[in-house]
Amino acid sequence: MTNQQYQELLQLVRGRAGEAFRAALKYDDRDWTMLYVRDDVATEELRDVLNTLVGRARNSEPVATTDVYRGVGETQATVELHERAALLHLRQTNTRGVVVSLDRDIAQGLGHFVNRCNSVLGGL
Repeated sequence: MTNQQYQELLQLVRGRAGEAFRAALKYDDRDWTMLYVRDDVATEELRDVLNTLVGRARNSEPVATTDVYRGVGETQATVELHERAALLHLRQTNTRGVVVSLDRDIAQGLGHFVNRCNSVLGGL
């Protein structure tokens, strides 16, 4: 992606998520760059763990891939829903991607569904 494309992505996320936009970073196999981080999220704790988080993003795999099961199509993104945030991992290639962090409330419908599923499973 070009810098212009990253800027367009940031504008899109800001336009849709507003103040719920927490952070975004891009990575490749050698390096990573923070594209945006909201002031209250830009903590020393985050700075201390960013290399680890990027490493995990690089090594993550979707549950279903078309070489295993074509019934769901190509993976477009993976989502992690946490107590306070939703992470959207947009993998561009095997070595490059973007991770976007949003306040959990932005994923309200998904969040409620996950909460209900977890309560059925015993309150995970």
